[in-house]
Amino acid sequence: MNRTEIINTVSEVNTSGSGYRELEGKFIEYEYVDFGSFRLAIYDNRIKWRGYGGYFDGITSEVEPQISKISEHIYFLSWVFGDSGGDNVVVNFKTKKVYAHLRSGNASENSPSDFEMIHGTVKCGPSIHCEFPEGEPISMLRMILKLNSNTKKYELPTIFETKKPLIEEHLTARKELSGKTFIYESEEGLTSIKVDENITWVSLNNKDAKQYQTNITKISDGIYFLSWLGNSQFGEHIVLNTNTMKVFDHLTNVKLHEERIYKLNDNSN
Repeated sequence: MNRTEIINTVSEVNTSGSGYRELEGKFIEYEYVDFGSFRLAIYDNRIKWRGYGGYFDGITSEVEPQISKISEHIYFLSWVFGDSGGDNVVVNFKTKKVYAHLRSGNASENSPSDFEMIHGTVKCGPSIHCEFPEGEPISMLRMILKLNSNTKKYELPTIFETKKPLIEEHLTARKELSGKTFIYESEEGLTSIKVDENITWVSLNNKDAKQYQTNITKISDGIYFLSWLGNSQFGEHIVLNTNTMKVFDHLTNVKLHEERIYKLNDNSN
């Protein structure tokens, strides 16, 4: 689709989550620190994106997202990327901030640097007036070759090789959530999550809790973005809105990419 078609087309069915309709037919542009910028077009239950500068310069892709509206101006977007990776992005259009927890295919407890946190600034959108991501989507093989080429061209460290320093939003989130437990009922049963600095303790159905390396970002007052390696090849990623007592998750118990919204128990603390 071209720009005009995207702006004027409404999908008959929404398969992309509670926040999709508000962003449908819109364009977004954001720029990450030390990671390049991206232009997105949202339409037909898809996102077409193109990278500019950095690792993804000149790379165009089309993905099937899940989009949750967390609060006014705040959205959680995610999509599967490659065979075993995923992009998980929370955008606060009021503060013009974007945060991503990226899970590469090589991430593991022994290689936490492959589980990356990046952040940046929203340059435009959501609007019909932002720049359109030109170009045709390319294959994963061509994308990998282009990534390697861009890494050399811009003299960048191997992607996910260098751990990014924690920013204020990460440090604040760890301080505010440390020692707190969040409980909710999911398809997998009663889920209990306790944050302890850079470790997340997760217990299902009151069984012994397991600990995982974790990433946490404060998005706004009462709203937090949590990721941990978990048992999924994509890692686990949720957004907590403690103001509305809701949990937003984009992976089901069979690891399908689908939005789920859960109610936080009143005894969460």
